[in-house]
Amino acid sequence: MIHRYKLNGYNIVLDVYSGSVHVVDDVAYDIIGMYETQSADAIIGQIQNTYPDVTERDIRECLEDIASLKDAGKLFSEDTYAGVAEHLVNREPVLKALCLHVAHYP
Repeated sequence: MIHRYKLNGYNIVLDVYSGSVHVVDDVAYDIIGMYETQSADAIIGQIQNTYPDVTERDIRECLEDIASLKDAGKLFSEDTYAGVAEHLVNREPVLKALCLHVAHYP
């Protein structure tokens, strides 16, 4: 799962499950937003309409960079705790440690 937001002029993309934080330009920000729901050709068409100065080669390079980050587990990573989370919530609470501090007077 990713979370994209703009803060103080920065485009920030957070990959929630890996903890990776990416600061990207406007074009990459928009491409990442479409990456998992649209084809490469559809993304290229939309980006060229929005940013006429950006070449198809630049867009394809950005798509390759996103694919590399995905393969490295830095973007669109899987939730490794998905199967474990329900066991952590639905368990009997257990007292694991009890510390007793006693003050001694002379």
